Amino acid sequence: MVIQNVLKFALLAASTAVARPGVGHAPPLHPVKPRLVALQLTPSMISLSGPLDSQHLVVTGRYSDGSIADVTDQTRFRLLKPGFARFDKPCILTPVHNGSTAVVAHIGAVTTQVPLVVTRFDKLAPVSLAVDIEPMFTKIGCNQGSCHGQQNGKGGFKLSLRGYDANFDWEQMVKADASKRTDLKNPEKSLLLLKPTMQVAHGGGPRLEKGSPDYNLIVRWIKEGAVKPDEKAVRLNEIAVTPVERVMPRAGLSQRILVTARFSDGSTRDVTSIARYQSQNDAVATVDDAGVVTTKQSGESAVMVSYGGEVKVARFLVPYPTAPIAFEKLPRANYIDDLVYRKLSQMRLTPSPRASDSEFLRRVYIDMLATLPTPEETRVFLADHGNTKRSRLVDRLLDRPEYIDYRTLKLSDLLRVNGQYCSEEGADVYYRWIHDQVQKNVGYDQFVRELLVGRGSNFHVGPANYFKVASAPEELAETTAQSFLGVRIQCAKCHNHPFEKWKQKDYYGLAAFFARTSQKEGPEFGDTQIVVRHEGEVTHPRTKEVVPPKFLGGDRPAIQDDEDRRVSLAAWLTSRDNRDFARVEVNRIWAEYFGKGIVDAVDDFRISNPPSNAPLLDKLADDFIQHGFDVKYITRTIVNSETYQRSSTILPGNAKDVRDFARAYPRRLPAEPMLDAISQVTERPNHFGSYPSGWRAIQVRDSKIGSYFLSVFGRPKREILCACERSLQPNLSQSLHLINSGDLNDKIADDNGRVAHLMKQCEKLPSDKANAHITEELYLLTLCRFPTKPEAKRILDHVAEMKEPRKAFEDTLWALLNSEEFMLNH
Repeated sequence: MVIQNVLKFALLAASTAVARPGVGHAPPLHPVKPRLVALQLTPSMISLSGPLDSQHLVVTGRYSDGSIADVTDQTRFRLLKPGFARFDKPCILTPVHNGSTAVVAHIGAVTTQVPLVVTRFDKLAPVSLAVDIEPMFTKIGCNQGSCHGQQNGKGGFKLSLRGYDANFDWEQMVKADASKRTDLKNPEKSLLLLKPTMQVAHGGGPRLEKGSPDYNLIVRWIKEGAVKPDEKAVRLNEIAVTPVERVMPRAGLSQRILVTARFSDGSTRDVTSIARYQSQNDAVATVDDAGVVTTKQSGESAVMVSYGGEVKVARFLVPYPTAPIAFEKLPRANYIDDLVYRKLSQMRLTPSPRASDSEFLRRVYIDMLATLPTPEETRVFLADHGNTKRSRLVDRLLDRPEYIDYRTLKLSDLLRVNGQYCSEEGADVYYRWIHDQVQKNVGYDQFVRELLVGRGSNFHVGPANYFKVASAPEELAETTAQSFLGVRIQCAKCHNHPFEKWKQKDYYGLAAFFARTSQKEGPEFGDTQIVVRHEGEVTHPRTKEVVPPKFLGGDRPAIQDDEDRRVSLAAWLTSRDNRDFARVEVNRIWAEYFGKGIVDAVDDFRISNPPSNAPLLDKLADDFIQHGFDVKYITRTIVNSETYQRSSTILPGNAKDVRDFARAYPRRLPAEPMLDAISQVTERPNHFGSYPSGWRAIQVRDSKIGSYFLSVFGRPKREILCACERSLQPNLSQSLHLINSGDLNDKIADDNGRVAHLMKQCEKLPSDKANAHITEELYLLTLCRFPTKPEAKRILDHVAEMKEPRKAFEDTLWALLNSEEFMLNH
């Protein structure tokens, strides 16, 4: 085969790009300038307690077109009765005297007011290390991972990361190094102040300004005796952010965030000025240190807000400047479409049209079966003009053995079925158990319950291998949390999670459920018995105390000493009341059919990674629960939706959509389906070690079975706990392998291969009919559609130019297998 000629032919024969831009442009918008009709002042009730308290104010304007915007900068403020407070800055209120009045805000004739109460003005509350000092250190960066919060500290001084352990920090600041850091007799000579103000050399540079409020706060704490944190003292319960979500009409607008801390004694405090802020998408919206968000372009961004170890997010949406769509007129199959349309309407995204029958057919076969439809199946489907043919096809595919095989492959990835961990015998038993559960369509809740209480021989009991892949209590806690709750809790092993709500006690409380699960040698060589003992605990690495079992984010169950702790964990985890379990699984299934999760990545559920469409995710989870955690049911619901059946055609109104499902997102075929598709099209079998000839890649049970093709195309090794281990990213090695692979060329040119068989079938036909039929078959086999007239003409012209028709059709098949349209699911 002459590569240059084939490449030239490929450019002629290969299909056009699958994500085709549409034609035309959205009509320009000519909005009438809306009129301000109302103001809302936040907070709705202002309470200032103590002489140092303060409150940020935010004013939201409502306009005649229904839109809202932050109009704080345009607002004038006054007190209904002066003398109780003052405005240090235009929108920050501080107390002056005990009493009550109202704050009035107005823009022109539009006005509003909220009550104000000042109390305890004559009482200065003592400074708290945990509540006052630690969050300030976090704000200015002292206890960050890049400074004194790193594992070994910096410059001989170590603090807990982001102040998660106030007692440890007190020891370091007050007791260590003969109290050099805090001078109780002369507070302003403390290194804690001299270094960050650069009065003494400081590797971290200036962090404090002498005489600033933060500086004075530290001085006052030291003057008060640098009191050690009291476990019974007031503690932070949670923070609240306002707004939680805001649709910004256009780029270039700003919105202030208010942050309120709520404490164990019922009190609240405005902590807007000392919270930390981070935008998750700076291209869409940035945020400054004062919590002012500024939009940059259309799209969506979450802003992470953290204070005192608590984290929340505020979401900002900037609609695209496209003409509004009449969504009420668009077809709907089920609630999925209603909720997706609602989000698309909010973002002013235009949905692409419905995929053609051939596009849908190929997509649903690949997604559900990892298999291409045969030419005969394609002809029958395209010839069917019934209104329900797509839903009837979905029902048939759910009953196919390939669906079971492919679903088993996905679960084997999740559970890391790998002979390196389980032994070859164990991996085989593990796989067969998973396959059997899928074939029976066992509810996902029952599947996970049986898995988590597995015991006995890993050679004979499939679920026992779950405790071979991960064996230590800590490993099992991490595996269980990430696999079934989408929580990457690993950070909390050494310290409280810096960006999430998880504490060390949460980590070890979950690990405690597995503290009494252990292994012993079985009677067979290499066999391992998973057993449950009546003793065994985990201890907190800092306090050295025994940590009792505790549900992640939940309560401590009452478990008798002779009970298997895992039974309680499994029951709680898979309970109908545990919505997170259902949310994670439906999100994972959604990602399998869309190439992207509603939460992405699928095993990274956290406050700072919110879902793109929370109402949709919640509704899918509720539906999943109500139907007995039936995976086939939720799959059918997803695939029958108009959202799934949307074209990948790019329109001007959705070209920038990457997360709201306005169109199908083309994605490369995964490694196993890609290899199986090539084998199916060329009619030449694959070979995997000792497996029988013709065994499909999606049926290979153990990731240890070698295959260069599967490795190059991103098959996971099942060695790490991350969905990211499977890669769908294209790379040069993949392209070179398909272009130059001797294995692929041999399959195409094989005398027992597809082209040879087609030539033989058509040898009695006139050459023009034979050539047209073979061309049609090759397109149906690879792209699941008939060739267009120009495509057919190019192929037939190429055949006519070649002296050997078979060679010309081998070139054609090579080009089709290397085309974007073949390699992508679209």
